[in-house]
Amino acid sequence: MKKHSVALISAICLILPAFLPAGPQTTPDPQAVFSNPESLVRGLYAAVTFNPGPGPDWEYVKSFFLPQAVIAVRKTRDSMAVMNVTEFVQWFIDDVERHKMKERGFEENVEKLKLTAMGDIAQAYVVYKARFKTPADAPGQIGLDSWTVMKKDGRWWIVSCANEIPAPGRPLPEELR
Repeated sequence: MKKHSVALISAICLILPAFLPAGPQTTPDPQAVFSNPESLVRGLYAAVTFNPGPGPDWEYVKSFFLPQAVIAVRKTRDSMAVMNVTEFVQWFIDDVERHKMKERGFEENVEKLKLTAMGDIAQAYVVYKARFKTPADAPGQIGLDSWTVMKKDGRWWIVSCANEIPAPGRPLPEELR
């Protein structure tokens, strides 16, 4: 009888996890992500990348930025917008809804990163590719982000970001191709 009980309990322990819901999406160790300029910038692209489902942890995304940070983004072919962190996150949330990203998933991959640092400041130019995760062959869009970051209170923070999208007459700079 005891052998059967042990076998039954063992079988339940092996099979049960397959029927339990997956745990919450974990975020990387903040100490590591916020420890240097490159991991900060790369970490933000990872934070806004998600599989089909609920989408990013927006509070975690906000934690990359100083509260006073300024973000300038290309809104249309011929217009830019300047936002604070709250407006930027809301703009991103609106895009997630508008483009049905929760159903399709979304990723921004760093294609090239050029970083210059001195003391407690750094400037990073990032060529990235943004695309929906489904269909798998979704082509995506290349963009350029210019990040200014600083070290404050023992960690790195985003101070500002300016975004541009290459277009005819507006190519990527030669050194970033």
